Amino acid sequence: AMVLSMAVSTSAGPGKPGSSTPSTKTEQSSSSSKKSSSSSKEYDLCKTQLAKDKLALSMHNTFLSGLKANKDKITVSIKGYTEKQVYAAFQSSLQMIFDEHPEIFWLDTMQNLVVSSDHKTLTFYPRPASGYGTASKDGLTASKLNTTAIKNTTAKMNEAVKKMTGSTTYEQVKAIHDGIINKTQYPANPDKATHNQHQAVGPLVEGKAVCDGYAKAFKYACDQKGIPCVIVVGNATNNIGEKGTHAWNYVQVDGKWYQVDTDWDDPQTKGGNSKSYLIYDYFMQGAVKGDKRVKDSTVTYPTLSTSNYKAA
Repeated sequence: AMVLSMAVSTSAGPGKPGSSTPSTKTEQSSSSSKKSSSSSKEYDLCKTQLAKDKLALSMHNTFLSGLKANKDKITVSIKGYTEKQVYAAFQSSLQMIFDEHPEIFWLDTMQNLVVSSDHKTLTFYPRPASGYGTASKDGLTASKLNTTAIKNTTAKMNEAVKKMTGSTTYEQVKAIHDGIINKTQYPANPDKATHNQHQAVGPLVEGKAVCDGYAKAFKYACDQKGIPCVIVVGNATNNIGEKGTHAWNYVQVDGKWYQVDTDWDDPQTKGGNSKSYLIYDYFMQGAVKGDKRVKDSTVTYPTLSTSNYKAA
């Protein structure tokens, strides 16, 4: 059997607008195109994105159902595919799960796949991040998942989301936006952000996160409430000219898609002081001329509304 390893990329973005703390990206090597959405009925970014790669789509679906069930071993048939095709499909399917499935917060950014000697089967042993189990040393055997920790963390996340309420979709989206911002601080040293600070766990449970943590928390909350939402990954330049990777959201309200950036609506002064400001500069925006955020051009994201949302 052959073991191949890959790392997925994460976004930590440039420092926030209004902040003078540069927080360069925590790129964890090889990125690939991004996709997928669990409860967005009108728009399944995953299917849209992986439509042309049958193997990647089938891997994504098989992996996702296994990961949701906290399985420590997932197998997929790879009969008839070359090693290169298998590796590419594994990479894009996993990157997509990392980028668009915030409910799988416990997965480490480094993962292994094992290909059988007859080259007919791929075995994926999901590797947990610190705090969610004990990772396999060689990648050839299953890691030990701490399902109790995973379930407890999920319950805490759901508890936080339950408090974000509203009578209309717009009011719910606003409650999610405000709830995340009021609860979350940006870490003083984003380059050393922990695993959870890159996940929905950061804002919803621990109160500290970098940009992809904010975006994942927003999507997680929208998913729980059945509001179509995707995580957008790309690059951004903040108002003091710093560039870096960034993550934010598109959410669908009243049939149209709008941008929400909870990270940029939570400005903090240098050193991440405890005073949290709540602004709406990046809330429910349509397409923005000369936007400082540039989405990944390899991804087919939903088309944004031509104007900002007007609350009734």
